[in-house]
Amino acid sequence: MSEKKITLIAQLLAKAEQTTPEEAEALTEHAERLMVKYGIEQAVINERRAKSGSASEKIVQISITFKGSYRLEHVHIGHMAANGLGNIKCLMNTFKNSTATLHLIGFESDVEQAKVLIASLIVQSSVATRTWWKENKGTYSMDSTYDQEAARRSFVRGFGTGAGNRISESRAKVVQEAGTGTELVLVSRAAKVQEHFDGMSIGRNKGRGGKGDSRASGQGYKAGQNASTGEKSMTQGRGITA
Repeated sequence: MSEKKITLIAQLLAKAEQTTPEEAEALTEHAERLMVKYGIEQAVINERRAKSGSASEKIVQISITFKGSYRLEHVHIGHMAANGLGNIKCLMNTFKNSTATLHLIGFESDVEQAKVLIASLIVQSSVATRTWWKENKGTYSMDSTYDQEAARRSFVRGFGTGAGNRISESRAKVVQEAGTGTELVLVSRAAKVQEHFDGMSIGRNKGRGGKGDSRASGQGYKAGQNASTGEKSMTQGRGITA
């Protein structure tokens, strides 16, 4: 991908983080589609280099650590986004010091793109949650502080599921447009990542459960579907306030 396109993606995501959830939709749609196309282009390049005997792109692992009370919901957003982009395996570790780490395993260009998109979606989820809570706080006015917090968590988690599913749908369309040959290349790329993953030895922790709110989750899902995922600046996730 040209430097011009990389800059455009960064600009689209940065703008999406600073606008309303509604306006962010079209910005991220376009950025995410560019990211998916770039991933496919890179996969084809790697396949050709491998067949010619040249050194191809390496499989790497990067780790993203989340802090704060919404760390597990943010890990969920990251996991869904990475799965949506494709050819990336994920692992999660949680620790007693209020941190959670998401490990992304895949080809270098794929995981770097996932890292950029995840950072943007975390910020967008915070904006969407604040907007949603401002509009719906009265619905939970009789609930306990714990239940109100559970509702916001459910919204954030729903946001991640919605965004991830939308990215998957976008990727499927791009792959279909690219043709059968490209699909076979991506299958081969996924198989190499899976083989590498199977040979790894990493502790795998279970995520926290907890009480949820189906209404909040559903509205969060809808917000995530409308998030800027790139079909139509990497920053640290901001906190979510009541």
